[in-house]
Amino acid sequence: MNFLDKTTIELIAGNGGDGIISWRREAHHANGGPWGGDGGDGGNIVIIGDHNEDDLFKLKNIKEIRAQDGQKGGTKLCHGANGEDYIIKVPLGTVIYDYFTGDIICDIIESNQEFVICYGGKGGHGNAHFKSSYNKAPNLFEKGEKGQKRKVILEMKYIADVGIIGYPNAGKSTLINTISNTKAKTANYQFTTLNPILGTIKDKNNKSIVFADIPGLIEGASDGVGLGFDFLKHIERCHILIHLISCNEEDNINIIHAYNNINNELKKYDESILNKKIFIALSKSEFDIDDSKYNELKNYLKDQKIYRISSFENKLDNLINDVIDQYYKLLKEKEKLSNDDSNAYKIIKEEKEQQDIIEYTKLDNNKWNVTSKKIEYWSNRIPLTTDENIVRFNQKIELDKIQEELIKRGAQIGDTLIIGEDIEYEIN
Repeated sequence: MNFLDKTTIELIAGNGGDGIISWRREAHHANGGPWGGDGGDGGNIVIIGDHNEDDLFKLKNIKEIRAQDGQKGGTKLCHGANGEDYIIKVPLGTVIYDYFTGDIICDIIESNQEFVICYGGKGGHGNAHFKSSYNKAPNLFEKGEKGQKRKVILEMKYIADVGIIGYPNAGKSTLINTISNTKAKTANYQFTTLNPILGTIKDKNNKSIVFADIPGLIEGASDGVGLGFDFLKHIERCHILIHLISCNEEDNINIIHAYNNINNELKKYDESILNKKIFIALSKSEFDIDDSKYNELKNYLKDQKIYRISSFENKLDNLINDVIDQYYKLLKEKEKLSNDDSNAYKIIKEEKEQQDIIEYTKLDNNKWNVTSKKIEYWSNRIPLTTDENIVRFNQKIELDKIQEELIKRGAQIGDTLIIGEDIEYEIN
């Protein structure tokens, strides 16, 4: 079975198209005028939640995704075409992290939820844009902005309403087959299920409730033993858990020990998981002929209700009905909370614009290098191919202030100022 729940991709939004310089040249317009159009905007990269997607396998061999660039502006005031957005459909429950910082960028938990993860660059202006009452023939134009780039990790954490947990071979796959339309392969040996399996059931109102067969946990899973972390992360999103414990002595010699081991692994991984509503069910009850396993666990857990089920015999002891009732209670509580903050899920962390920092570096032979994000931005936007563009660039980067600061730092008149990588001035 092809399955992927984590992948790393470089995302690059489209660059904006360049504006152009063009002049009107027609018989009936002797004075002409600026006629250069603006470039089109670059395409965004958009993440969309899709309930039809099961995992991230479609992205397995994709190392880089690029959205379409905007097209160059044209003559006769023609605007360049915008680049098409690149849509990435992901399963519900996909969390996207910044590769370098590990910060959460967005968390996709609802169908059709959209998040623009990389914005395309704005198109550059043509010379017609710069026409004014004091400059009727501007020899100005801009290049398009660069599209945003991001290296991200996409990790799928299953969103299921109910998670079925327990030791390997506790009967999880058989239970999910019994209650849903899923037909998981089952057999009488451990580690049958290596990937979480989702099953859907319809309640009496014909509404769907998703159950997740979480792969079997083992002692040490919270420390990464086996595939511990990979299994445990799928439990985080479930609203309700069903803890299955097999009555078959071939699966569990000590039923109390089996119960405590799973609880300890959950607690060590994330103690808050134990705050979820957890239903305890003895599976394979056809093996507990004398009720000894049931009584042993009941005496240990005292007031907690224990369900006795046999998925093989289709005897579920009202377990599923009680789970559904609890699920709808939680939905009502969630609805109250969502009224207070209905958009909390959409963006986990908003990026804040960083303050521009100018770096001054003295080089050999009376040369100085000056860099900053602002300088880099306008170096990419304004081509220094016309006198008017050069003047505009100097204004945007505040060249006079830069030269004043350099002189304070010991620069001399006549020294060479290098802006960015290759733009040179003589300090005056």
